[in-house]
Amino acid sequence: MSIGELNSPTTLSVCKNAQQLHPLSTPMGEPGKEVGQIDDVFSTHWEKEKPISCGFFTVKAGTPFTYTYGYDELKLVVEGTLILEDKVAGVRIEAHPGDTLSIPKGTPVTFSSPNFAKAFYVGQRAYRDW
Repeated sequence: MSIGELNSPTTLSVCKNAQQLHPLSTPMGEPGKEVGQIDDVFSTHWEKEKPISCGFFTVKAGTPFTYTYGYDELKLVVEGTLILEDKVAGVRIEAHPGDTLSIPKGTPVTFSSPNFAKAFYVGQRAYRDW
């Protein structure tokens, strides 16, 4: 099951084997300088006031990029090493599989990885509203 198959919150839903099977259809970065990929798997698109979306996010080795969050987000690292830096606050985190992260709205985060990283995220935002 994917976002296109969800119509309303009537009961439980599942997206089987999402980490391996769900295509990450949205490249991040400038054309020709892709730094990773992202895509939502599920979203509470029927919830207008406080929607939430979740999906997977990847970062390629040696391609740091900065993103300022317009929403609160939680991440769970599932593969590789993910480095996050808030240069304004002077905080640097090196996260590994099993580590969970909290990113408050308004935080500028520079993402990088020495190898490759994949994370599952849940953000308080509408479907594909990044």
